[in-house]
This record gives sequence, C-alpha cells and structure tokens, in this order.
Amino acid sequence: MQRLRPFPIPALLTLVAAGLFASCGGPSAEEDARVCASVQCSAGRCVAEAGAPVCRCGAWEQAAGLTCAIVAYQQEDDHGDTRETATALSPSEGFHEGTINPPFRAMPDRDVFAMPTAAGHGYRFVFRPGTLTPVDVRLVESSGAEVRTRPLQSKEGTRLEFISTEEAPRFITVAAPEGTDASGTYSYRLEDLGQDVHGDTLATATPLALTNTPFLLTLEFAEDADVFTFRTEPNQGFQFSCEGTDVSLQLLDGAGVQMDGGLTWDSSRIRAGHWSPHASTWFVRASSSHDKAVTTHCQLDDLGQDEHANGVLGATPLTAGVPMAGRHHGPNDVDVFSFVATAGNIYDLRVLPVRNRSIRLTDANGTTLAETQWNRIVHVPVSAGTYYVHLPADETWGSDFELKVDDRGLDDHGATPATATRADVGETVTGLIHDYADLDAISVPLVANMYYRLSSCQRSCTLTTHTSGAPLYRLEVQNGVWYINTPITELVTFIVSSRSIPHDFTFRVDWVGNDDHGDDADHATPQSIPLDTAGVFEENPDVDVLSFALEAGHTYRVESDRAHLRILNPQGAEVALSSEMYSTTRYFTAESSGTYVAELTTPRYAPDRPTVWSFSLREQ
Repeated sequence: MQRLRPFPIPALLTLVAAGLFASCGGPSAEEDARVCASVQCSAGRCVAEAGAPVCRCGAWEQAAGLTCAIVAYQQEDDHGDTRETATALSPSEGFHEGTINPPFRAMPDRDVFAMPTAAGHGYRFVFRPGTLTPVDVRLVESSGAEVRTRPLQSKEGTRLEFISTEEAPRFITVAAPEGTDASGTYSYRLEDLGQDVHGDTLATATPLALTNTPFLLTLEFAEDADVFTFRTEPNQGFQFSCEGTDVSLQLLDGAGVQMDGGLTWDSSRIRAGHWSPHASTWFVRASSSHDKAVTTHCQLDDLGQDEHANGVLGATPLTAGVPMAGRHHGPNDVDVFSFVATAGNIYDLRVLPVRNRSIRLTDANGTTLAETQWNRIVHVPVSAGTYYVHLPADETWGSDFELKVDDRGLDDHGATPATATRADVGETVTGLIHDYADLDAISVPLVANMYYRLSSCQRSCTLTTHTSGAPLYRLEVQNGVWYINTPITELVTFIVSSRSIPHDFTFRVDWVGNDDHGDDADHATPQSIPLDTAGVFEENPDVDVLSFALEAGHTYRVESDRAHLRILNPQGAEVALSSEMYSTTRYFTAESSGTYVAELTTPRYAPDRPTVWSFSLREQ
C-alpha cells in the first residue's frame, strides 16, 4: 500500500494567501513601480500600500537600525534635460514661463531648448529671473561645448544673440547656479532677427568689386558676421576698410586660411589689406568688436599695381637729387631702390612726408650697412658701387611717399681751425653732422669789445670754441642763442658736433654793438604781443628799453627775471603794477591805447659782469 507524502502546511497557506491576495487586487511589482516612480527613500525600498507609496526596511536595514522613510518626491519636468529631449523653440511675441525643480537632491534639474536652424537668420533669446535668482543660462553647440557669447542687458531682460544653422545648431540651457539645489521660475522668449543682408560663411559670401566706393555695413546683432569675397590680379594690392572702432576685420585667403598681420587700426578706421604677386581670391569677415549691433560704412580700394620690386632683383634705380614716388600696396609690401655711389661721398637718404619709419641700406651682397626707424640715413660708402634702399610698409601703407637720395659730396666743413670754413658776421652757414666723429669748424672774425649774437646749436648738438689764447666771453640768453665778445680782435673758430646723427644745423653770428637794446624810449626795441624775450646787461649799470602797442581796457600779465622793471604809458607816466602774494607775476590794465615802454635796469646788487635778463608780457 502506497503511503501519502505529507504536504508542508505553512508553505501551502502562503501560496494560497498570495494567490487570494493577488486575485483580490493586492499590490504587485508593476503597482510598486508605478506608485513609487517619483519617490526617493532614505533606506529600504518603496512599495505600494493601498495605492500609496511606503518605504519598507528589509532585514539588513532593520539590523543596521536605519529608518526607512520617504525623503523626496520627483516633480514633473517641464523641459528635457538633454539635447535629445530638448524643447524645440519657435519665435514668439510673448514670454513663456519655465520651472527649475530638482527631482532629487543629487539630481539637479536643467531645461534644454533647441533653437531653430535657418541659414542667414539671427536669433535673440531673452530671459529674466522669476523666483529663481540667479539663473545660469548658456548657449551651447550640439556637443555640449559652450559657445562664447556675451549676455547683453536690456530693460526687458538679458539677451543672447546668435546664429543657428543646420551645420551648427545651437541650444540654450537654463539651470540653477552650479553647486546649488535651488528651484524656482524664470521666463523666456525667442525672437527672429530676420534675414541677414550678407552671408555669414565663405560659401555664402557677398562678392565685391574693387570700386573705391563706400557701402553700408549693418551687423544686425552682436554675433552677426558678414563675409565678402573678391579677386585681385597679379601684382595688385587692395585695402578693405571700415569707419569707426566697433568693427573687427579678419582677412582670409582663397582657401579660408586667416592671414597673419594685415590689419591696421587708428582712431577712426580699421583696415585690412595685402599685396600678392599672383592672381588671388580673398575673403573678409566683418564682425562687431564690442558685442553689439553696428551700422557703418566700409570700402574696398584698388591700390593698383606695385611699381617697385620687393627685392634687389629689379630694384628701381634712383637719380641723386630727384625724388622717386612710391606707394606700399599692402602691409606686406617692401619697395627696394638702388643708387650708384662714389667712395667717400656723403649720401643723404630721406623719405617724405617726414615721420618715423624704417629704412634699411644694404650693399650688393645683401649686407646691412645702416638701418633706422627715424626716416633718414646718411652714409659714406668706403667703396664705389651699387647700393640698395629697402622700405618696408608701415601703418601708413596704401598712401603715397617720396624717396630722395642726395649726393652731398665730400665733408662740407673742415674739422680744425686750419681747415675751418670762413664766414663773415651776418652770414648764414648750414652744415650736416653725418657721423659721431664728424666735426664742422667755422671761423668768424670778431672785433674787440663788441657784442655779437651767436645762433647755432640747440640741445641736440655741442658747440666749442678755439681762439689764439685770448678769452672769449659767451653768455647763453636762451636755448641755442649766446651773446659773445672778446677783448682782442681776432679770428674765432666755432666747432659743431652732435651725438644725434644725422644732424642738420644753421650757424650765424650777428653784430649787436655795444648794447643789445636802446637805453631810452626813443631808442627802444619794438616788440609784438605776446612777447617772450631775453637780453643782456652788458655792464653795470645798464638800461634796456622795449616798446609795444597795447589796447585800452585790456589787462596784461608781466613777468621779468634778474631786472628791475618799470612800465611807462604813452604819456611817459609809470603804470602801477599789482601782484599776488608769493608770486613774481604782476598785472596792469592799460588806461589808453598806444605805445607802451618796458624799462629794464640792472638790479641793485648785480655783479660787475654781463648779466642775462628775461621779460614776458601777454594779455590776461
């Protein structure tokens, strides 16, 4: 007889209970997942009880003494967090509201918007905080990398302006500041800035002709860029320029490679240009330099064919004394000239208009003999032959210049009293100090005990004298002007030198007599207003008188140094002078129009030797 196997009653009851519970609508795994989808537990797991989520601890949590409770509810997200789930935006007139609400503390919320893609269109995204302050808003590309743009502030909110195309779509991300779990609202709007007048890419560039005619450039929004294209012939230079300082230019060759250099700025214009020996295609990209809309005028100029070679091969020959015209046809242009020189002669090379610019002189082997940034070279070749002048372009490229070489012959003046140039009193002598070692000597016959006025060196040169042994008294009255006299009649040699070369100078000695100015009103030296002059008291005492015309009712300011001063009106009466405390400046008002006189006399305690005085008068 077969025996019956006993069935485990507890297990049976469990299965029966589970089946009955499920058939009566008890919780299931699907129900738990649905009810607990937005719940975060502190520990354990979430289950559904009577349609509500409850966090239950398992054996491990109970043993660990943990509390199993609901700690967060995930809110429904109004916009996707990724590029794939981004909300596609369309332009609208009104603002829309968005919400940043982190689902859990460890999961920050962000809203991602996909911008429309339309070639040649600009867009403006305007946003303003609501209860979420501050707001982190960024413009990104499809890879998630941030696109550089500067938010612009306006009355209606903060603006981001950009272009979004099929090739380069743009997205906007909105979030609470990084590191916070802040939540709140914000509002936003997308505007279509319309079709751009000019293309933004090389493929859509606007073709231009080199017409030297201004045209209107409008950058409709901060991130707008207008691209232009044109062609040049072999050996042709060009200049693309725009007015103002709000435009940035980028020059690219036909392959789209940016050209190094080529840009020049000044206070009112930006320029881009180039010279090429080949036929070439060019692109210029114009954009805003200050992240704002710009309206200005631009111009494409034909600088013509380069008429001078860029190297010694084919260099333009110069004729001494004859100016040669030229133009730099781009910032990369170098014009090279040649001249034939005689050994030992002085050659003076200058560029007009006069200003600081680079010049380089080489021999036939390319060796640099002289180079300067000061617009001029003076050179003495040690051997006869052909020499070359190199003029690289500077910031004035595109404008005309003249280059001139002068053959000054051998040294213009001797260097010693024996070889000095003889000059008479009243004769003007010019000279050139061409080298640091160059000395120019000029001899002038002077009469004993007579006063002379010497005009020559200023700060950039040095003047020394040579006599037979007798003293030469020299008193400087102002920069480059001296009063001189000698106790004996003799030929005095003046030697000019300079540490600033090349240095041109003018030399002249004039006879003054026994006194440089008359001693009374009848012999006064006429002056014009405003006046600033100096003189010498040749002896003690001495009187020097100046005359000048003044107008009634006008106030004048007077200053004098190392002299006692009186002002006399047209009637010969002394004019009262007023002064301020601790000031040597004095004032007076002319009571009548006419010729006034300034009477300067030797101070009471002046030394018994010639003394320099100064006097100035100007209208207050």
